[in-house]
Amino acid sequence: MREVRKRFAAGEVLHGVDLTLERGQIHALVGQNGAGKSTLMKVLGGVYPDYTGTIRIADLEVHLASPHAALVAGVAVIYQDFSLVPELTVAENIGLGREPERGARGLIDRRALRQRSVEEARAQGIELPMDSPVRALGVADQQLTEIVKALSRDARILVMDEPTARLSPAERDRLFDAMRRLRDRGVGIVYISHFLEEVFAVADHVTVLRDGYVVASLPTRELDLARLASLMVGRAVASLERSEGAFDASETPALELIDVSVRGRPPLSLAIAAGEVVGIAGLVGSGRTRLARAIVGASARTGRIRIGGRDIDPRSPTEASRAGLVMLPEDRRRDGLVLSMSILGNVSLTALGLSLTRLGMVLGGARTRLVREQVERLRITPSDPQRTVSTLSGGNQQKVLMARAFAAGARVLILDQPTAGVDVGAKAELYEHIRTVTAEGRAVIIISDDLDELLLLSNRILIMHGGRSVAVLPASSIDRERLLAVTTTGSLHEAA
Repeated sequence: MREVRKRFAAGEVLHGVDLTLERGQIHALVGQNGAGKSTLMKVLGGVYPDYTGTIRIADLEVHLASPHAALVAGVAVIYQDFSLVPELTVAENIGLGREPERGARGLIDRRALRQRSVEEARAQGIELPMDSPVRALGVADQQLTEIVKALSRDARILVMDEPTARLSPAERDRLFDAMRRLRDRGVGIVYISHFLEEVFAVADHVTVLRDGYVVASLPTRELDLARLASLMVGRAVASLERSEGAFDASETPALELIDVSVRGRPPLSLAIAAGEVVGIAGLVGSGRTRLARAIVGASARTGRIRIGGRDIDPRSPTEASRAGLVMLPEDRRRDGLVLSMSILGNVSLTALGLSLTRLGMVLGGARTRLVREQVERLRITPSDPQRTVSTLSGGNQQKVLMARAFAAGARVLILDQPTAGVDVGAKAELYEHIRTVTAEGRAVIIISDDLDELLLLSNRILIMHGGRSVAVLPASSIDRERLLAVTTTGSLHEAA
């Protein structure tokens, strides 16, 4: 790609970008949210045909005018936001557009399609429920379906935009093994990730984008984590150090779970103090998100919940928010954001029913002031409150969700994967915001696949396995290796 430029109505976002991907190379493309990474890859994927500059594939100049044209040219893209058809099965999604025919032209041989999809998944070391509709899958299995779908097309160029954001450590390792096998067969892979440690684990070369410009393109061996982070941000990044906030466990707990059980799992009791952060660790499927959804009334449960010493029985997230309990969901696009609505509408959505209405009327001035405060606080880019959320980068969409949770002024915040898809600079900012709200006396529950994040932010960590609580440990008493071992085995004894 040479001198690639892309302009939207608000101005140019790619400013003469060069990118060279070799055969048999894993090439990491990194940068802060809004740097232009996804836009550049959408040019390569045929989504934005109105670019200027040149693209050559195997020394042949091409103009990728559509996603189909990109596929024909040998470019397969796994986008950060899923492109699956929820009503179709896993097998049908994998084979979409390549359905084998049976008998009269136009009839699909569904048995052959399913068998081929099974074989294509197994070739990547992935097992999936082929007959389940995609809408019934968790986020991790949806991501794996996207990966198999892309890899099944014999691409010469494979683009992966944040493919590990929802994968467990074991699933990430399987994905990396698959990527290395593809590299060894001569496939060129462009890999976008905010997990910089993963970049060093799997990438051969790194290109850094900042504000639509290439600021560096180097072999990975010539970089270290600190230098790469500073290239992305344009300055030295303050180290993300552990800092335990002060709280008084003898006071009335901000949140109490008393024999709370979800779907017949063993009951769990837990008290969280005002100003305390409790992390929840566990593999995908361990029951972390189910527990959180049950707490805010999004799914059935038994047992008691108390906020500030008062019993509550939320039957919906709306009722929970009125009681002072707000959850930021794992899948921002499916469960969190109204993509067609503005930043203003999304950030104020929960607060509307709490503090921004009087006698049924919206307090427009207060609403605008609250949203502008949160936009500035979280450095949402662009900062125009009227900007439609669907036009924002993935990381800025995540910031909008965080802003909504903060704007609601809840006493207890449940944050499910709060920094997924967020770059290193923004992640440090979000960590400070979380510490700020706990210093204000709010309690926070954090569910995260990033074990370092849990260890960094939490006072205590609840470890879950198979829908049950394994242990609740002070974060200062456990290191990353042991935490990983306990989440994997489900046993403190075996992980000792």
